[in-house]
Amino acid sequence: MPRDHSGFAGWRAGAVALGLAVALGASPVRSEDYVSQETKETATHGGKGVAAGLGSVVYAPVKVAYAAGGSIVAGLAWVLSGGDSEVAKPIIDASVRGDYVVTPEHLTGEKKLEFVGRPSSDRRATMPEVSAGAAAAQGAGDSWQ
Repeated sequence: MPRDHSGFAGWRAGAVALGLAVALGASPVRSEDYVSQETKETATHGGKGVAAGLGSVVYAPVKVAYAAGGSIVAGLAWVLSGGDSEVAKPIIDASVRGDYVVTPEHLTGEKKLEFVGRPSSDRRATMPEVSAGAAAAQGAGDSWQ
């Protein structure tokens, strides 16, 4: 009676596959070997940009609704106070000022995300004053000549 060796061929194929898996697993491929640092940085920045965009999809409509509601309340406060702008201004500042989109700098903590705006007097204190005299002194006007 002849022996059937077809089952042995299946075992041999399995052993070869196992041997290849072990051989390939013994020398893992590292991404550093094939991907440059510049490519990794670009991917990181792109990922932060996508995350900021997705965050803005949720954040921006909420901020716009808050600003619209604050504008309505400020208008009512102005009317009810007899046209006193000092009553309406803090409401306008808090509701309308601030950030309307999320940026990658907000996600990394480099910049604070401001939902409730600061009064305009506070913003001027933190923003540098730039004048034509200061720019000219630094040579900014000479580049086009």
